[in-house]
Amino acid sequence: MKKNRNYLFFITPGFVVYTIFAIIPILYVVYLAFTNYTGMGKADFVGFENFIRIFNDERFTPAFFNSLKNNLKYLLCVWFIITPFQYFLAYFFFIKIPAYKYIKFMVFLPYVISSTVIGFFATLLFNPNIGLMNTILKSLGMAQSAWFGNPSIAFKLLVLVIMWQGAGSGIMIFYANFMDIPQEIMEACRVDGCTEWQRFTRILLPLSLPSCASIIMMSTIWALGVFDLPYILGGLNGGVGGSLDFASMVFYRYTFGSGLDAKTNLGFGSAISVVMFLFMLVVTFLQNKVLNKFEYEN
Repeated sequence: MKKNRNYLFFITPGFVVYTIFAIIPILYVVYLAFTNYTGMGKADFVGFENFIRIFNDERFTPAFFNSLKNNLKYLLCVWFIITPFQYFLAYFFFIKIPAYKYIKFMVFLPYVISSTVIGFFATLLFNPNIGLMNTILKSLGMAQSAWFGNPSIAFKLLVLVIMWQGAGSGIMIFYANFMDIPQEIMEACRVDGCTEWQRFTRILLPLSLPSCASIIMMSTIWALGVFDLPYILGGLNGGVGGSLDFASMVFYRYTFGSGLDAKTNLGFGSAISVVMFLFMLVVTFLQNKVLNKFEYEN
């Protein structure tokens, strides 16, 4: 009997659009990674020369590995600081702590503000000359700081700013997950005389692990491609001593003119993209092997 393939009419438009705007550009970038191409004229094939320069250039290689180190540091902050912070704040909203509606509003407000505005507020707050923090320290007779100009604390401040801006997304997902737990389960827990700690560890935590896995996955992808706030707060060169330098900023810097040859080099930039793609692929694969344990079984 002939199979009905009417579904092809529904998936074909999406497949064509995805191929044109996603698959073909990815393949083109891989091709450019093996060329010397400035964006004008002909792309000259150079083989693995761009990849060799990434790992063996005395000017580029230290900056690239420093940026990867910062990406990994931020990724660890996502796993062990930002995600737990989002989780427990959502839990406090769920149990309705005092003034939880006001706190919820203040936490979610930065999430709807653009990163540019958040970065502007942060520069005003931590400006070494007219910033609010140094003004307060000066009034108290305490030593002032350069803040984002201080390599030892710049990265920590960046994480705090990101937490202030982006905590709302994870909190929203966790809170929705808590609210989605059947009330029958919660009532049965109360009838059986469970304490709040038992309800948290035996009911809420196990049932929210899948949402934890989803948030960590999305946050990991964002952490490995973060660009906007480090660029705004640290500048194109990644702050003092590269303390705020990330891989996406290195890609931008060495692709569009202020890097190795002081000119646009799309071929070298494409090679950086390919290396970063493989790096992200390995990290997400290893992460998935761990996070799959927290997914619901069919």
